[in-house]
Amino acid sequence: MASIAEVRRGPAGEPLCSLTFLLSRTPAPHEHIAELVLSATLAVELSAGLEDLAWVEFALELADPVRSRAEGPFGTAALAATVGADEARDLLAALARGEGGPDLLITAQRADGASGRWRRPLAELLSPLLAESDGCVRLVTAEGGSVSDVFRPRAVRTRGGAKETMLLRAGAAVPLALAVRPQLAAVRPQFADIKPILAAEALLATPLRPLETGPVLTGQPLLSDRRNDDRWYLPELTLVQPAAGQDPDSSPFRFDLVSAGHQADGSPAVEATVVVTVAAGPSRATLDAWEQAGRPTLKPVHCTPQVGLAIPFRDAGGAARVEVVTANSTVVSGVLGAEGSKVTATFVLQNNWARLAYGALSSPGFQAEPAVVEIGLAHRGWRADRPINRLPLDRIAGGKLLALRRRDDVARPLAATQLLGMAKAQVMLSPAIAAAGLELADLRVVDHVKVSATAVHRLPALVACADHPQLYRQRAGDAWEAVGCRPALRLGETEYRTWQPEPVAAVSGVRVFRSLTQPGRFLVIPERFAVGRYPGEDPDRAYEPTLLLTSTIDVENPTNIRCVLAASLESELDAADLDLLAGELRRRIARPVELVTAWQAGLAPDITWAVPGGSSVECVEVDTGFTFMLTTDIPGLLTLRALLQRGGLVGSARYTLPGGEQATATLRLDLSRVVGPAGGPVTATRSGDELTLTNHLDRRVAVSRVTADGAVVATPSVLVAPGGQATVALPAGTPDPVALDHSVEPGTETLDETRSYIEDLHLGVTFVATGSLAGLAGLEVAATFLGAAADTVTLTATRRQAEREFVLPLTTYAADPAVTFTVTAVAADGTRTAAAPVDWPVRTCGVLVPIATPQP
Repeated sequence: MASIAEVRRGPAGEPLCSLTFLLSRTPAPHEHIAELVLSATLAVELSAGLEDLAWVEFALELADPVRSRAEGPFGTAALAATVGADEARDLLAALARGEGGPDLLITAQRADGASGRWRRPLAELLSPLLAESDGCVRLVTAEGGSVSDVFRPRAVRTRGGAKETMLLRAGAAVPLALAVRPQLAAVRPQFADIKPILAAEALLATPLRPLETGPVLTGQPLLSDRRNDDRWYLPELTLVQPAAGQDPDSSPFRFDLVSAGHQADGSPAVEATVVVTVAAGPSRATLDAWEQAGRPTLKPVHCTPQVGLAIPFRDAGGAARVEVVTANSTVVSGVLGAEGSKVTATFVLQNNWARLAYGALSSPGFQAEPAVVEIGLAHRGWRADRPINRLPLDRIAGGKLLALRRRDDVARPLAATQLLGMAKAQVMLSPAIAAAGLELADLRVVDHVKVSATAVHRLPALVACADHPQLYRQRAGDAWEAVGCRPALRLGETEYRTWQPEPVAAVSGVRVFRSLTQPGRFLVIPERFAVGRYPGEDPDRAYEPTLLLTSTIDVENPTNIRCVLAASLESELDAADLDLLAGELRRRIARPVELVTAWQAGLAPDITWAVPGGSSVECVEVDTGFTFMLTTDIPGLLTLRALLQRGGLVGSARYTLPGGEQATATLRLDLSRVVGPAGGPVTATRSGDELTLTNHLDRRVAVSRVTADGAVVATPSVLVAPGGQATVALPAGTPDPVALDHSVEPGTETLDETRSYIEDLHLGVTFVATGSLAGLAGLEVAATFLGAAADTVTLTATRRQAEREFVLPLTTYAADPAVTFTVTAVAADGTRTAAAPVDWPVRTCGVLVPIATPQP
């Protein structure tokens, strides 16, 4: 049957077939597209493998059949059809199966009058071509008013590359991934080996401001200061053990148990509060090194503690596992690290996890590994790199590129001041400009790198119930009674399931999971993330989209220019949504609740994005959502710009929770959907029972509800004008704080060079008189570039060349713009002879423009 009808092939062997499915919107990578299909358009060239043909007819059995007839012996014809949503979905499903769908009818007659009729399922004909050629089937969307391709999803890198692009922010050069963040990055606890974990931010330490003081992190017991003779140290941590017979209320450790009804299976429900205390101070090695150094000023490195309790257990299959539970509260007594300072951490556990913790903490050998208190000390300092003998111009960054010069114009020396200006630019140069003999000392460039670090300590925690029975106690009425050692609590096996789905009604667009380890803790995974906004306190970009563009320039070959699009994505849930969600859950369980994000819970998602080919993508989960970085060339950037304004790029983040539960979030990079900041674009100032609302955006914002303490307290339905204010009356006694449920007037943010911070190029164009100037007073050159006119240049016999500077965006330069100039010869007697205007493409022809003398 395969010989009866086949799809024709082109000169390169490609199948001459096109099948386009129109979708209602751009799907996320995790979504099934069947329900989004609006129509399908098929165009295919067919051939009949029969000899001595007189004619052949191909017909496609559709609700509105289409047919094509070819006369003569060649047996080739083309079919084209457009089908509606239902038939398009059936065709899509048939192609996925490789069988079925509408039938193709082939009717043919030979020259001798013999005829035949055949039937072949269309999917059977087309399916083999799908694996052979990516171009046969296209998915497009008409979202945004114009048709654009839907890109195939692909996994992306979730860790940044080694070579970082820098931006200048607040007087310091910072990595682009940090510059796009709405606030400083938080540090995720690194519960791992006992050693510092350095996370270099690769700051270029040019003298943009006075040198900061701070420790130089070397891993030694005694650390030097970057600027003066002070000394620093990271504290040593020890678990404080209780004294024999110590009263529980004053003990550094206790385990309190309370009954909490019964679980669904009828077993008793319990909640346990575990308190542990850790002492911090200088180590013996630090003090010895300090003595040898002559007792200089000694300071503990400023650290932020992050405490977890690692509970060992065996799952239902008998495999040994460890679950790390973060502390519900952490209290520091004194200056952390100073002699006598302490950290007190409190953990609240429930049911099986409370029993597992009891066994691991109270009984030696309860599991193969003991319970462990894990403490991460997050801190910042400096790392001393090896001395650099030459300024690495291929890694410099700064605010403006001062000069863009071709290889034939490198004779003119670069001044040290110009190099320092380039060091403040936010473009990198490749290849490097030669700087032989240029010492760092001449430019006062230091060789320190600002780093963030987390020093992780693991302290085995065993407080034997046989030695301290009074510290394990249970609530009995209004008093506590000692539990001591009770086998009934020693359940060392459990199902490894730490979260269970929790239905909610107050808010849509969110998945909520109840913690099975800690009461009152709920995991919140928003279903949608979008481009966020910088907070109102940002001095430079308040309420602007967290979306930046920067570029890497190749001065030798502009086709190698690479553009980096960076964005920070935030949850579409606003403060009022979270307030209502917390209120619903609090009323349900009749106790305070804690809402945690997937990042806070330590869950790492699988991330995929549908992006154009030829682009490299990195997407990393952070404490505020996600950071996204896409690197592409200039044509790719122009495509992206159009996409961002008419439908955007779509990705997905899929979380798999212990126990197998899954949740998926859609990530959308779309200029028509910008959310945030965390406090909202409308701020509320309260005076008694009246709120004054201030809109900080350049479009209207509707405020529909005001919430407080998890409930709606007012429904004003106020429309606040751009930059305007409105007042809302609150019921008497409304508690603080209040949150606003709002929606922003639809519209598309602009993505231009100013908003996106693509740096402009300062392009120097030199006009050189190449002809005879005999008998002339001079040549006048009037030039315009991108619609901007430059001052007229006059060339004479004694001044045969002159330069004019133009400013243009990087993307315009890559498109090879032209300087348009007109030359007028001015004779000694004042006679003027003008030549025709000339267009001179500066990228391909260079910046040295020869000027011929116009002839009368």
